[in-house]
Amino acid sequence: MIVLLTLVIGVVTVLYLILRRKMNYWQDRGIPCLEPSLLVGNLDGVGQKIHNNVNVQLVYENFKINHKVCGYYLLQSPLLIILDLDLVKSILIKDFNNFVDRGMYNNPDEDPLSGHLLAIEGAKWRNIRNKLSSTFTSGKMKMMFPIIQSYSHDLVNLVEQLSTKDTKGFDIKAVCTRFTADVIGSCGFGLECNALKDENSEMLRMGEFFDLRDPWVRLNFFFVNVFPNFAKRFKMKVTPKFIVDFFMPVIKQTYDYRVNSDDVKRNDFMSLLIQIMKSGQVRHGDGTEAMTFNELAAQAFLFFVAGFETSSTTMTLALYEIAYRSDIQEKLRKEIVEVEKHHNGEITYEAIGEMTYLDQIVNETLRLYTPVSQLFRICINDYKVLGTNFVIPKGMPVMIPVHAIHHDSRYYYDPEVFNPDRFSHEELKKRSHYSFLPFGDGPRNCMGMRFGQMQVKLGIATMIKNFKFSFHENTTYPLWLDTRGVMLMPLHPIRLVAEKI
Repeated sequence: MIVLLTLVIGVVTVLYLILRRKMNYWQDRGIPCLEPSLLVGNLDGVGQKIHNNVNVQLVYENFKINHKVCGYYLLQSPLLIILDLDLVKSILIKDFNNFVDRGMYNNPDEDPLSGHLLAIEGAKWRNIRNKLSSTFTSGKMKMMFPIIQSYSHDLVNLVEQLSTKDTKGFDIKAVCTRFTADVIGSCGFGLECNALKDENSEMLRMGEFFDLRDPWVRLNFFFVNVFPNFAKRFKMKVTPKFIVDFFMPVIKQTYDYRVNSDDVKRNDFMSLLIQIMKSGQVRHGDGTEAMTFNELAAQAFLFFVAGFETSSTTMTLALYEIAYRSDIQEKLRKEIVEVEKHHNGEITYEAIGEMTYLDQIVNETLRLYTPVSQLFRICINDYKVLGTNFVIPKGMPVMIPVHAIHHDSRYYYDPEVFNPDRFSHEELKKRSHYSFLPFGDGPRNCMGMRFGQMQVKLGIATMIKNFKFSFHENTTYPLWLDTRGVMLMPLHPIRLVAEKI
């Protein structure tokens, strides 16, 4: 027993010393860092007492003055947080070739839907990105706009129906989710999902993919991204089986039908992907090797991932703030009515582009409630930080803390207050471009930015034009966030009351 106890104590001591040494990585290199926990690093414990955005913001606030970078521990793995906006610019644009990859887990051989543009790396990413670069131009968006517009009528009918049925208010997030489900289903997959007419639509169930509040889903997502080499060795998948079983047959059926039929003429994302797959280009491209079917399916799935939850949440939170501030709501409504007069009383593609206050409201929502709260990159070459003696080593993950930057009082006075005037033309000139990064920037920015903004703006404009929104008596301000969610999600349903205009 004495020998056994001695061995156990020895093993525990060695493990402790190894962990302690790993937890001194940043301190040994003279990089400022908060004292980490031995097991979870700088994470907010297993229970997630606060949202991860707030956790990262606290680290940021400790070191943002007089430091370009600071250290962070994700469990036992060191990660570098970028604090300086000039360095942010260098990483995203100027020295992008040193920070091409995101470090997201993907395993296309075992999990085809994970091989999308958001996650793939290196030459494969460049090839796919070049092929897709012309799919989200303003011209393509204008072609897709009538498809989105066709669902705005169903959106009005649903809100009117819910406000008549339940005078105590309704869950605005559920309404916005049904709208984006129909839009994404139609533009991305050529499907008539009927989500606005049927709350049991299959496309809505697919939105459960984003519900990382489920402990097993969160654990799998977290594990494969923190330990990607281990996950690949054991052929682990990041995409839930129910998602694969729904999307792969749907995409295959749509592809086969359109390829074998000359009668289908739709100006949607699926048609553009099929053009690329058949010819390697969209109209006049470089004629490079065409995509495989699995690559096409992964990009179609990305359209769903990038446009479904982010857009519905942005719409929801914009309407939440608008409902709380009647002066902002009335000012927006006046703009919508005034602009419509020049477009035959309709909210057209051109009309949306002329609604400057609407644009300010959406941007302020994206600032205050940033959907993608951190940007991650992997340093692929040793990189010396300008103005310091510190070299970011090859393979080191770096984080750009977008949420923290968006809430930095140096760039935004009284940052926790919703104020669309921050994005007036005059105010924009006073700030660095890199103080606002809801879609990232540079060659690896969000390609679907125009599409996302278009559906969000149309949805908001349609509802504000037709209804006056106010808080239900049980709706509180400010918003309580679910600390378990990776993405921003309200802890409780946001119930609004809508009065038909």
